[in-house]
Amino acid sequence: MPESAQIKVYGRCRPLTQDEADKGFKTVVKCSGDKMLIESGGKEHSFSFDGAYSSDAKVKNEQIYKERCEPFLQRAMEGFNVSIIAMGATNAGKTYLMSGTDSDPGIAPCFIRNLYQAIGERSNKEFFISVSYLEVLDEKMSDLLNPHVNQMKIRQHPHKGIFIEGLSEIVVHNWEEMSQLYEQGTRVKKLGARDIKANQARAHSVFTITIEQRTRQSSKVGVRSVVCLADLAMGEVVGTSDPHAVAGLQGLMNVLSALGGPKKGSNVPFRDSAITRVLQDSFGGNAVTLMFAVVSPVDKVHKESLTTLQYASYAKSAKNHVKANMDETAEIIADLRDEIAKLRDKIASTSTPSRDDVQKLEDLVQDLQIAKMSTWAEREKLSKKVEEERKVNLANKGILDWVTDNMKKGNRELQEKMLILQKEKDVLTAQYSEKRSNVDGLNEEVQRKIAEYSKYQDSGKLTDSETKKRVTAIHEIKEKLKKESEILKQIKSQLKDVAEKQKEERDEAKSQMSAMKGNTELRQQVEKEERLKVEKENRAMIADEMEKMKTEFETEKSHIQLKLTENKTYSAQEVSHLEVQLAEMKLEKPVTTMKIHLMEQEKERLVKELDDVYQVHKDELEFQRLRHLETFRAYREMFEEQKAALDQRYRQLLEDAIQDAVFLSSRNSELLEENQSLRQQNAEMKDSITKLGGRLPSQTV
Repeated sequence: MPESAQIKVYGRCRPLTQDEADKGFKTVVKCSGDKMLIESGGKEHSFSFDGAYSSDAKVKNEQIYKERCEPFLQRAMEGFNVSIIAMGATNAGKTYLMSGTDSDPGIAPCFIRNLYQAIGERSNKEFFISVSYLEVLDEKMSDLLNPHVNQMKIRQHPHKGIFIEGLSEIVVHNWEEMSQLYEQGTRVKKLGARDIKANQARAHSVFTITIEQRTRQSSKVGVRSVVCLADLAMGEVVGTSDPHAVAGLQGLMNVLSALGGPKKGSNVPFRDSAITRVLQDSFGGNAVTLMFAVVSPVDKVHKESLTTLQYASYAKSAKNHVKANMDETAEIIADLRDEIAKLRDKIASTSTPSRDDVQKLEDLVQDLQIAKMSTWAEREKLSKKVEEERKVNLANKGILDWVTDNMKKGNRELQEKMLILQKEKDVLTAQYSEKRSNVDGLNEEVQRKIAEYSKYQDSGKLTDSETKKRVTAIHEIKEKLKKESEILKQIKSQLKDVAEKQKEERDEAKSQMSAMKGNTELRQQVEKEERLKVEKENRAMIADEMEKMKTEFETEKSHIQLKLTENKTYSAQEVSHLEVQLAEMKLEKPVTTMKIHLMEQEKERLVKELDDVYQVHKDELEFQRLRHLETFRAYREMFEEQKAALDQRYRQLLEDAIQDAVFLSSRNSELLEENQSLRQQNAEMKDSITKLGGRLPSQTV
């Protein structure tokens, strides 16, 4: 029996960004226990939820997931539908909460990871997991995993519930595949947001995970659950008169108002908008729902934050009616096969089968074919077709590599880092060159000022005031030179740091490239497993076709018996024609068997050749590696020899320079002594001339 489950609502206020803090924005949202308080219009409004998370930067997404979302994963594993919704205005942080970053993964990545951990703990269960990713903008639905242009419609089925006809469903086998699809769909969504920035605030998105499970080797009915991870836009309808845009935003508000707001008790208008129709089970239906009201703390957007909290409080008053979902596909197929077998036996046991029985048999066979399309095997085949189709659609939009190629994405990220570092280095280099030039200019100016001061000082023409002025100017230039030299030293240190970062990035790039290369044996094993997987699928397809052929044969046999009961006679020519066909088929059978045998032999030969090629390739790679190692060793030895020669030459030049310096220093001392002697002689001559009254000593009588 369905059980009543109230929608759980939690408030979440993101922290102020650095840019917002720099601009002086004020915080108007705060938390107190399970309440969120917001200042708006000069008043403080209070909203009570099941819990609240403040704007403290220490509150991480993983903590929120562990505290609030983990129990909902358990409900999903029990067969209940689950909805986890982040609702808020633009830049409130709802996408960050759902997707997160590498350092702080959001709710969706955490849920995906823990889902497969839970699957791994249930070894007695078989699981079939598929995903889809939908965006709704102004009532127009887009397939984020397979961006096609085909029309999509919302349908309702007695067993499947509400679903979207035309939305791609891709089967996943591990958490890496699911995480990759979620990330790829989010990239497509971001690309669309850049193309339609004006409409970004009105876009909703829903990532849906369908979980089907059954007990291994058991006849028990399995269970099926649908998990919706939704990112819902919330805000007043302003700046547009487009009725579709109005419906897209106002529709969600109208539904929440009818569930727990002023219009509670009135008819809930789920059909007024696409997103409320898609999430009808999440609001008052068959789903266990958890909602996060995500708001920005900035005073500038207090109205949008108030609206989000107001409508989230309406959702808290709503109740859903949930029950575990039984997956009865296998039972339906088994019942149809039983009915077909019974009816076939009935027709075969009578010589005059009724026309109604034959018609009913044909209808049952058709129903069986339709039911088999819902099986895991058929949906797996359809998923592979979708995979090929999505590559074409992404390629047509020119975004295939950007969306799907993780290796190129990693390379681009690495290139972006290197480019940023190089730009930073270029800027610092330019600054260093400029400061170096300034320092050199100041050095020259100081030397020039000192030389001028010495010249005038020797001449004795400087007054005390002029002397003081010149000395002050020299000290000012020296102070300026000191400051410029300090700045130059800092820039040099920054350049060194950037160079070290570049080296780290290059080393990381090398390690990544080494990891990406892998080895031949691993690639061989992967391709071998892929071949075995294809062979298994082909065998299953053949078995299915055999079953289909048997059914058609029985139907045709029944038709023939029916004709006989209607006294249908065959002419000798018709009998002869049928006998010829039968003889041809008998002859074709051994030929077909022989062809199959020969194909098996050819397959074994090709597999052996492929293994041999891999072995040869492996040997060649090993040989090349050894050759490269020898070449490297030779280059290394050559480098060491040249380095030793250069070191010897450097030492010789250094010794010569030292000897030259010693000689020049000695010669300089000798010249100074000679100069001093000449000065002494010059002074003595001046004294002699003075004593002789200006006459030279040779003129003295």
